[in-house]
Amino acid sequence: MTSKEQIAKWAAEATLEYLEKQRLKETKSRADRRLRNTRLLLRNYHLLKAHCERSVYSISQSTERPIDILDDIDALDRSTYIDAIKRSRTRTQIIINHIDTMMDLYRAYCEKSDKPEDFRRYRILKAVYFDQYTIPAVCEMENIDISTYYRDNRDSIEKLSALIFGIDGLSTVRKT
Repeated sequence: MTSKEQIAKWAAEATLEYLEKQRLKETKSRADRRLRNTRLLLRNYHLLKAHCERSVYSISQSTERPIDILDDIDALDRSTYIDAIKRSRTRTQIIINHIDTMMDLYRAYCEKSDKPEDFRRYRILKAVYFDQYTIPAVCEMENIDISTYYRDNRDSIEKLSALIFGIDGLSTVRKT
């Protein structure tokens, strides 16, 4: 192989390696955004639900899918994320219904799990974000320490994010 051929081969390999690193970086960035957006949706669940309860439009008037709505606002920064959902009551209702459905799916998964900590994680997620218990109250109810709470909360949000965002959310789920 001539030196020109060797240089071309090295350049091609370096380019492919760079492109693969960029692809992995983008995938991780998208997964991080989706995880952050899941937390934001959970923190604002009651605000969004109250917003859509005032709706005069029927959800059947929309043909939008939840993932399309979430993809549209995925690129927004934190301060405008919830406002973007709230702009349309119909879109808000679609997102609320999607979250509720994914929580039902997550509950079913946890109930069928052989690991008792899976169902505890579901109970923690529901207690904090949906039933609005304080963290100390949840720790007392579950008889766990604060570090267990934070670990369980993180793990449950990662799994819920995979359900909410589908295939793009899967890269956020760690092996347990």
